[in-house]
Amino acid sequence: MIYQRPRGTRDIYGDELERIELINRGAREFFKLNGFTEIRTPTFESIELFVRSIGLHTDIVEKEMYTFEHDKKMFVLRPEGTASVLRAVLENGLKPPCRLLYIGQMFRKERPQKGRYREFQQIGVELIGEAAPFYDAECINLAVRFLDTIGATHYFIELNSIGCPVCRQSYKNMIENYLKPYLPNLCSDCQRRFEKNFLRIFDCKKDSCQKIYEVAPKITDNLCEECGLHYQKTKEFLKKFNINFEENKKLVRGLDYYTRTVFEFKLKGLGAQDTIIAGGRYDLLVKELGGDNTPCIGWAMGVERMLLALPELQPEIKKSKKFFIAVIGESLFDEGVKLREMIIKNGFICIHGNPLDKIKTQMKDAHHYKVDYVIIYGEDEAAQGVYTLKNMMTGEQKKISQNEIIQFIEQCQ
Repeated sequence: MIYQRPRGTRDIYGDELERIELINRGAREFFKLNGFTEIRTPTFESIELFVRSIGLHTDIVEKEMYTFEHDKKMFVLRPEGTASVLRAVLENGLKPPCRLLYIGQMFRKERPQKGRYREFQQIGVELIGEAAPFYDAECINLAVRFLDTIGATHYFIELNSIGCPVCRQSYKNMIENYLKPYLPNLCSDCQRRFEKNFLRIFDCKKDSCQKIYEVAPKITDNLCEECGLHYQKTKEFLKKFNINFEENKKLVRGLDYYTRTVFEFKLKGLGAQDTIIAGGRYDLLVKELGGDNTPCIGWAMGVERMLLALPELQPEIKKSKKFFIAVIGESLFDEGVKLREMIIKNGFICIHGNPLDKIKTQMKDAHHYKVDYVIIYGEDEAAQGVYTLKNMMTGEQKKISQNEIIQFIEQCQ
């Protein structure tokens, strides 16, 4: 019996893993230059952290979290990064304002499909302690500039404001009056969401519901004065950054902690899983987790989904030349090791064959590993003070002196 990986997970290796690591390195370099500090939080946390932050009646908490019990306490594999980062900020006494970057695995018990996995990697940024609308625009600008550095294009940005608790309460009364005649026609999910988390009804993908919501009053048109000014100023700064965006008055995001600005970066033609970056402002969350009133804004990017969505723009992998050293005889082993160390010091890949194997076996290994060059060193080569260098791409083979092999390795491209 061959065991299989859990549904919704993947084995990542080779070029795909290398591309993911290139994205990660690019993120670390880019955000460090923009004043961010990387933070790592535990893969699992207390379940109360996410129930309190994400919201008891969200899809994530109700049906998507991986939970387990230990020492009579309930824990959860983290389904998102923001709550963990804020818990760490409070617990470790980090003083705002601060800029934090996280890179890590998240877990959600979703229905697997192309671009959506149950274990996935996110890159996320959090601007903690920043209230001004300039930072809403700068947060989006950071995402645009990062996507530029990794070569991503063909995306568009959707923007909305979902106001504050004051806005939402008056808006809820308005939308309740509008929807009363339509409630029997709404799907069961929308009926449940309306009672528990009414803004989430706009997330519904059913055409019958969307037709009703299309002409419903929108929260963006019913913001309080302060939230309206904040949203207007955010749009003005986005224009100063020369960032194009589309206003989507039905964009609400799926987590309870969002306030005011919300946004998504989407790709045309990708289907249901078209969002590659999503985020917004969450000014009430720090206080909800036990801290002081602290305004915050941030976003997260699904790395695997972005690479899947943009295959033609994946970071180029610069292939390093690969050598194989075929030493024939244990007595010559030391010379092979010295040669390997020199090759690696010059930044190339080097595999050392088993000196007890015959040359035919070692050449077979070299073919298997798809090396560029094989350096053969046996008794004949040792007696003559040379190496045999074989170009595995052309099949050309020649004798080369010890000085020449050093020169060849140092100048190899």
